Amino acid sequence: MAAFGDLCIVHQNDSRETEILISKAVKLGYETIAISSTFLLTNNKKTKLKTSCPPPINWNEIPAVKTLKAKNKNLKILSRLTVPLEENSQMHQLATDTVLSYDILAVRPASDKLFQQCCGSLDVDIISIDMTSRLPFYIKLPQVKQAIERGIHFEIVYSPAIRDNTQRRYIMSNAMELVRASKGRNVIMSSEAENQIDLRGAYDVANLGMLFGLKEEQCKAAVSRNVRAVLYHAQARRSTEKSTIGGCLISSVKSGLQKMGKKREMENEREGVDCNESLITSGKRNRNEEEIPPKKKQKSLK
Repeated sequence: MAAFGDLCIVHQNDSRETEILISKAVKLGYETIAISSTFLLTNNKKTKLKTSCPPPINWNEIPAVKTLKAKNKNLKILSRLTVPLEENSQMHQLATDTVLSYDILAVRPASDKLFQQCCGSLDVDIISIDMTSRLPFYIKLPQVKQAIERGIHFEIVYSPAIRDNTQRRYIMSNAMELVRASKGRNVIMSSEAENQIDLRGAYDVANLGMLFGLKEEQCKAAVSRNVRAVLYHAQARRSTEKSTIGGCLISSVKSGLQKMGKKREMENEREGVDCNESLITSGKRNRNEEEIPPKKKQKSLK
């Protein structure tokens, strides 16, 4: 079974509070943690996003995180950017270097057209729908199916359901609608925790998924296997550009491969001569056999 993960812990202004949330999540058994920063895009095309969008923080260099990673070598602390989308003109702003430098990219569409574009053409990792109120659009099966085929995952946030009873009712109904459209596939469950009280253990979150309509295996996958799939998708998105896969040349292996190639060519040449000789001899045998007519069977006279 894959390691448990929480891909949405809110980044606090005070770094110490964020460190406390990380240590609390590690105590609850999470090994993959993403610190989420929300950035509001501007509607004016003339503004430069590079100067206004904050760069990601390398959490692995913080001393408190280093001590946690020394105890648990499998611990991963990632950076995530959550972008609310309100207009179509904001789409081009997601292709900047500052936005792409984050480990995980999530969007939160506010209309039906934006949701359709996120599912069909936008290159993101997570589609996080605001489920704390009534949805402004219907979650349609063809759009969700298209996003699943592209490897995009849908996120259900559970911490607002702990804070408020009204938001709990909306989250229950909206999450059930999402599970119905996706049939429980490519669904992850995150906390979006701002305090330690908002965090829950991985098995408690998996049991909460049963209330949303997920099956037992899908509940476990929402906090483990699907989280790992999001990381793979994010890694592939960062390493590709315009359908071109990036790579690097290993210089130390190059000379060895050339020597192996020369030896293989010499072996193939020798085998080719032998094969030609065998073909000539076999051809002569076939000709001699064709020249000798087959003996006819003599009919016995009674």
